[in-house]
Formats: sequence, structure tokens, C-alpha cells
Amino acid sequence: MDGLLIAYCSLASVGLLVCLLTLIQTWEHRRYHSKRLAATDEPFAHPPVMLFVPCKGVDLDFESNLQSLFTQEYANYQLCFIAESIHDPAVAVIEQFQKQFPAVPCRIEIAGLANDCGQKVHNLIVATTNIPDNIEVLAFADSDACPGPLWLARMVRRTANSRTGVVTGYRWFVPVRPTWSNHIVAAMNNQLAGNLGLRLFNLVWGGSWAMRKEVFERLNFPHAWQGCLNDDLLVTQAVRKAGLKVVYEPHCLVASAVDFDFPAMLEFARRQYFQVRIYTPRWWWLGLAAAGLVNVMYLGSAILAVTWAITGGPFLVPLVCGAIYYACSSMRTALRQRTMRPFLQIPPATFREVTRFERFAAPLTAIFQLVAVVSSAGGRRIVWRGIRYYVAGPHETCIEFRPEQQINDRANAA
Repeated sequence: MDGLLIAYCSLASVGLLVCLLTLIQTWEHRRYHSKRLAATDEPFAHPPVMLFVPCKGVDLDFESNLQSLFTQEYANYQLCFIAESIHDPAVAVIEQFQKQFPAVPCRIEIAGLANDCGQKVHNLIVATTNIPDNIEVLAFADSDACPGPLWLARMVRRTANSRTGVVTGYRWFVPVRPTWSNHIVAAMNNQLAGNLGLRLFNLVWGGSWAMRKEVFERLNFPHAWQGCLNDDLLVTQAVRKAGLKVVYEPHCLVASAVDFDFPAMLEFARRQYFQVRIYTPRWWWLGLAAAGLVNVMYLGSAILAVTWAITGGPFLVPLVCGAIYYACSSMRTALRQRTMRPFLQIPPATFREVTRFERFAAPLTAIFQLVAVVSSAGGRRIVWRGIRYYVAGPHETCIEFRPEQQINDRANAA
């Protein structure tokens, strides 16, 4: 028992120290967000913007998401939706909005099927290969995101700094149904959103980012995307390698509706960490260490407290350490939620429901976080929007299966 006690106390000491440091970090994030909230929206010259939106199928709240893109309060932007096929269901919906908002310049790019990269990346490569000369800023959004009306203006404004390589927002998941799986994936995602603010932890999120065209061309996009499954992590690396800043803008935090069952939730979480492992392995190892440490403090403390209480061991040690960690974690979560609430345009009841679960079910969320990280440790295959990919390396992607392939096989068999 002495060896186990020493090992636990050593890990618990590290866990409590890390928890304290992250609480301080969250406080610093609060200061950053407060500064951004107090910033005034002074008039500025609106440089011409091309807003790219890759699409595949009709997402949850798709029409609301499209309306938010067509109604941006920005004087000089045009939309470019990219689909793999004219038969994609999203195309017909987009065409309806083109008729509804004729004053907003909009085109639909048909990219065709990807061969050696992710379909989304292929869409972006095709759409950004020939950018009109008059465009000064490129912006990117996902079709499952619903930005506010000033989203584009606030993001473009911050690209003006010469040291800024890219400006990014992030997503805040909004469960369609109050299920355990939806709440767990929302809690996992929203915890990551709380890390953004300080430059050290900023990663580009592909559903909400912008970059000056001259930076985009200097960093050799879209050629740098060739063979890639992931778009945004590669952008993060390229920007940092060039000595430029990845700037997070809280006003560009966007709502994204989710509705997962447990298998889909675990597949989604594994896919996120899988891409991190392939493109930024250091961050993956950091995520594994953090998830393991959190579970030592929650699950490990609970198991040891019960076991030692039954066997007459020092059960108060894990009980007190676990309780302190939980209290500190709850304080951090509450502070993060209050910090980010002013930037979110979602119903108050929905926000309270998600954040309440995140605060009180933190030990449960931690278990699924660890499962997601560990499950991404092995293998080279993932399924994304029905397409199965084999990823041999950052620039080596092979498409093994498409839903269309199954349909053709059945037709040939008939």
C-alpha cells in the first residue's frame, strides 16, 4: 500500500498543481474576453472578401445557417459554396437562398470527387485555386455553423494587423435533444473552446477563420493542402512556421447544432483526436496526458477512497484530493461559462442546460474524453461524412470507400 500511496500522492500533487494553473489560465482568458467585449466597433473600410463554405449534404438547421451567411452586416463580400456534385442536396437549398437574397453575390462551385485528399480539402483546393484579383481577404465557414450578423466584420477587422497570419473563431455545440451523448460531446468541445484566447493555445478551427489573400498566397495555399485530410491544423502550422500570429476572436464563436447517439458521438470524438495525432502529434500527447491525469483525479480517487475505506487504508487522502480537484474544476468551468456567455447567441435555457451538465458531470465527461483519445492512438482509418479514408501521413490520404460506390455496386449486381 505504501508504494501505491506514494504513487497516488505524486500524481495527485501534479493534478492539483495543473488544476490550479489552468484556473489561473481561465482567469487570464476572462481578462482577454472582457477586453474584446469592451472593444468598440468603430467604422473601418470593408476590404473585398470572398467567403468559402464547403458543403456536403444538408446539416442540422441548414437553412438557419445559410440565412446567417447571406445576412452578414458587411458591405463588400461574396459567397462561394463548394459541393462535390450538382446532385448534392445542399445545392438545391443554396439555390433557393440565391433567389431570396439576389443582392448578395453568390456562386456554387462544383469541385468533383476527391482522389487523394479529404473531400472538404479537395473542395477548398478547387475553390481557392483562382481567386479574383480584387479580393483582399479570404474567409471560411462550415455549413453546420450559425454565425452572428457581425461575425464576418469582426473577423476581417482583425486581419489588418501585419503580424496577424490568421484570425479564428470556434464552435459552441448546441444539443438538438437533451440526451447524454449530446451533452457529453458538447461538454468535451466547450472545454476546448475555453482554452482559446492566449496565443500559445490557439488553433485554427476550419468552420470560422479568415486570412489576407497575400498571406494565403505567401504560405503557398492551396498547394500546401495537397494530399491532406485536414485543413485547419495545417493552416495553424503554416502560420506559426512563418512567424505570424494565430489570433482568436471571441466574437467569432459560432453556435453549431448537434444530435449524436453514443456510437456517433464516440466516432466524432475519435475523428477529432485522430486528426490531431496525424497533424500535431505533440498536442495529441498533451491531450492524452491531460485526459489520463484528470481520470486519476476523478475515477482513481473514487476507486482508492472506496477500496481503502473497506480495507482500512488512508481513504481520506484520495477523498480530500478528489474533492479539492472537483471543486477547483467546477470553479474553472463556471468562470469559463460566464466569460463566454456574452459572445453566444443561443437560448438561455439551452445554455443553462448544457453548462449545468458540464459542471456536475465532469467526471463522466472525463472518462469519455480519455476513451476518445486512446481510441485514436491506433489505426489509420476514419469515416467522415460517409467516406472512409486511409491516412498514411499528413500528406498521404487514400479514399477507400464512398456511399456512392455502394449504390453503384448494388446497381451492377441487380
